[in-house]
Amino acid sequence: MLPQEVRVGNLTIGIRHPVRIMGVINLSPESFYSESVVDSEEKLVQTISQMKRNGVDLIDIGGVSTAPAEIYGTSKISPEKELERVVWAMKILRSKTKIPISIDTTSSVVAEAALDLGASIVNDISGLQDDSKMVEVAAERDSALVLMARCKDGCKSVKQSLEAIRESFKRAQDGGLGLGKIILDPGIGFGKPVNVDFDLLRGLHRFMLFGQPLLVGVSRKAFIGSLLDQPSPEDRLIGTIAATSLAVANGANIIRAHDVREAKMASAIGEALRSTSQYSDENAVLLDIHDEKDAEFVIERVGTGPSIRRALSRKAVMVNLLLMRVKTPGALIIKQEMLALGGDAAYHYDTIDFGTDETNILVMGTPLQVDLLAKKIGKMKSFGLQSISNTIVKLMNEREQKLG
Repeated sequence: MLPQEVRVGNLTIGIRHPVRIMGVINLSPESFYSESVVDSEEKLVQTISQMKRNGVDLIDIGGVSTAPAEIYGTSKISPEKELERVVWAMKILRSKTKIPISIDTTSSVVAEAALDLGASIVNDISGLQDDSKMVEVAAERDSALVLMARCKDGCKSVKQSLEAIRESFKRAQDGGLGLGKIILDPGIGFGKPVNVDFDLLRGLHRFMLFGQPLLVGVSRKAFIGSLLDQPSPEDRLIGTIAATSLAVANGANIIRAHDVREAKMASAIGEALRSTSQYSDENAVLLDIHDEKDAEFVIERVGTGPSIRRALSRKAVMVNLLLMRVKTPGALIIKQEMLALGGDAAYHYDTIDFGTDETNILVMGTPLQVDLLAKKIGKMKSFGLQSISNTIVKLMNEREQKLG
């Protein structure tokens, strides 16, 4: 689970390297954002030149629109037409630039043609679900592969997105693709409920636990328009800049963008805001695990048996619970019970000498220890401890439900 680095052309992508900007070139007039569409050699060359001046690191080309048809009315294009568009563009690109090219497709036939013409990476938004030969093509050509989280009925939560990416990740490994070739995409957009898109953006740290570089695409997407009441993608640049900074601050290693210059600047802000959530050297990683679900996933990847994963996960994170206006004798009891359970508690310095009638108290322990505390004091009828126990149980149940 050491953080992986992925080589794409002359670029290295990973936590120890700068955030890379992937510029979008759509070869499909059906695309939801018309300004990104390129339909002539002259415009393609101009677009590449402009992206280079703006600091692009990779270029992502796609022959069909992947925007949700239910939102944008996107029409379907035949595989033959997609292939024709991609081959046309690749021949021009390879003669005009050495910037690494990504092929955005769910078709192994298109991916194979693009790789043979010089592409360095495949961006598969189906997460290997649409074409079983995709991983074989990538492995045979030693290509990097972006796997996006995609659920059969649409991902309705971060949990479902994580389960989808876990399945795609396993398929890639089973298909012979090494860890140094896999990049993950949490799949923001693509018709998800708006709250799920924001949950994914907020919860990128959970995808970091796979140890693979993360690609994030928020550029001019519908969730931004929904929040800001901007039906037209042309109006969503400011929201895109804000979301990009947050994505980078939360762990994104590649930003897929229509507006390269703005994405570059937003990423610089995001990198400055990024808290160091993962420390590592060659043989160890200090993980920042936020909850039991994350812990259980890491424990599973270690290889621990399924019967004990849940129990261990409840020992892997800390809960900090602030109880207010606790009667002094009750606070002293809570402190002693937490110490006996292996946790601890902090209260006002006058409490030990009964110099105050009541105190706030910070309870510090694992979820298991806090649950055991609630059970123990729930049997005590004095000092309001039963009421405190009921409050703890209520809050811990709400926390459990939110974690899913």
